[in-house]
Amino acid sequence: TLTRDYLIYLRDKMGRAVTEFVSFEEVYSRTDWSHFSKLPAFAAANRTNAYGTYLLMEQELLANK
Repeated sequence: TLTRDYLIYLRDKMGRAVTEFVSFEEVYSRTDWSHFSKLPAFAAANRTNAYGTYLLMEQELLANK
């Protein structure tokens, strides 16, 4: 459940940033990650996960245009 919630949170935050033309750096720095910070490998993988999701959301947005 926590992993599903994390993935939903990623898509929500990164998706909003993409549709509002907010840079990855800005959205990443202002996103509250505290709820998920205790997940295994969070510190090592979160930035990569977030960036990958951001890029995926950009692709999805462009595909729907």
